Amino acid sequence: MYSASMRTILFTGKGGVGKTTLAAATALLCARRGHKTLVISTDAAHSLSDSFEVQLGNSPQPIVPNLFGQEVNALEEIEKKWGEIKTYLTALFASQGVDTIEAEELSVFPGMEELFSLMEIRRYSLTSEYEVVVVDCAPTGDTLRLLSAPEITSWYLKHIFPIQRTAAKAVRPVANRILPFPFPEDSVFEAMKKLTTQLAEMKGILEDHRRTSIRLVINPEKMVIKEAQRAFTFFSLFGYSVDLIIVNRIIPGAVQDPHFKTWKTIQEAYLRQVEENFAPLPIFSAELYSREIVGLDLLAELGRSIYSDADPAGLFFAHNPIQIKKADGKLILSVHLPFVEKSDLDLLQKGEELFIKVGSLKRNILLPRIMLNHAIEGAKLEKGRLKITFV
Repeated sequence: MYSASMRTILFTGKGGVGKTTLAAATALLCARRGHKTLVISTDAAHSLSDSFEVQLGNSPQPIVPNLFGQEVNALEEIEKKWGEIKTYLTALFASQGVDTIEAEELSVFPGMEELFSLMEIRRYSLTSEYEVVVVDCAPTGDTLRLLSAPEITSWYLKHIFPIQRTAAKAVRPVANRILPFPFPEDSVFEAMKKLTTQLAEMKGILEDHRRTSIRLVINPEKMVIKEAQRAFTFFSLFGYSVDLIIVNRIIPGAVQDPHFKTWKTIQEAYLRQVEENFAPLPIFSAELYSREIVGLDLLAELGRSIYSDADPAGLFFAHNPIQIKKADGKLILSVHLPFVEKSDLDLLQKGEELFIKVGSLKRNILLPRIMLNHAIEGAKLEKGRLKITFV
């Protein structure tokens, strides 16, 4: 039974914007305001320990009352969740003449370390041990791949490794004699089935916009803002909700040094752009400190300056990026797609799957049962939402 009350907050942003520091400051403030909180790093280059000046490991370690930290050991998680399948794939590649070491490397797909690290969310949702889980994700590009992985991996597992293998025992003796590669044992299919189920469960947690949201950390810089816009579009396409934008490292008004005058003017222009582009999302800000923000005192000070009297565990903006409505006997699938032009879009329906392509981004949506006997009648992009009509 999953916790209906566990709040999950994922922090991401372009590399170097300060997301780890803001994730740590948010988690610390959550704990000090009475929430039992866990902060997890899924970034392969962990730095939570450095932020808190406390050594963290693969299991939750106490930091202060109500706050625990964890830096997931990705290799250990791969062995636990992928070990059986990895062994089979290694044997499969080796049977085709691939060198043993290369076969080992090929048996672990790109992004798998971060994916299995993120699956810790599912485990804590099952135990209801924490009220708030704050996730320090990898930089934006890796996070995009990470958050698309549950759906993509599930699709491949469903199509390449069929779950129903009732004839496997009868086929295996013959198959092993005539096929040029080893036929999977029942245990491999069971491991696939278990993993597919767990990925689907985790995806359900991430898509629950009432309990899970992403916080985008940006700096007032052109390239950072552009990447945040692309990320926001991606998150919406895959049904993930963003509840807050935090603009980090704003030069304080008290700084009057002429050297920073031009920078302050540039930042003010970019702040206005962020507010216009991301409306109606709330925009919080954090000033540039005169020193490195490490240790509990400075993290606490930063958390208070960002959230003031607001609950850092609160949901600052609630919206469902993907909706299905009925109107005039027709079904309308509505997808929130900010920063997208009509020319960027391409649609294709194939059986039970709907393929949506937005520039270089692509998602295949498995249509709900209610829409299986419906076909696309038309589509239009209206006020940042793609509305697809089915009849």
